[in-house]
Amino acid sequence: MIGADLIIMVLIAAGLVIFIGEPLVRRRTHETLDSAQDQEVEQLTLQKETLYTAIRDLDFDYHTGKVDEQDFTALRSRLENEAIDLLRALDEVDPLANLDDELERQIAALRQTPSATAVAALNGLTAPSACTHCGTPLQGDENFCAACGHALRVS
Repeated sequence: MIGADLIIMVLIAAGLVIFIGEPLVRRRTHETLDSAQDQEVEQLTLQKETLYTAIRDLDFDYHTGKVDEQDFTALRSRLENEAIDLLRALDEVDPLANLDDELERQIAALRQTPSATAVAALNGLTAPSACTHCGTPLQGDENFCAACGHALRVS
């Protein structure tokens, strides 16, 4: 009896260790797949913060009179160029940089296409009695729909 109880306890303990440890092991394997890119992003971000700190320190030293104007200009220019290069490298590595570019492109396209309200305003027509976007009835001379926030008039 004691042997069977001991075997059951060992099996329960092993099952508990596997149940608790499996997500931890799975997360580690997932982390190692992205770790090379994450490490590069982390290293570049650390360099960026270091450059920003150096620029702030240089500005402080210049304003307190520790650095003359000629040295300040040369050092500031060099640090800014390094920061620009570093930000470009960070954008190349960052997976969300492409998403940002796509969003900016879509926003620019939306800003270039005139809405029906803008076309009506340009043609000298009266303001609509309902929102052209959601159909909510309008009151008075509103500039934005109270329901959806859609712009009704172009300023």
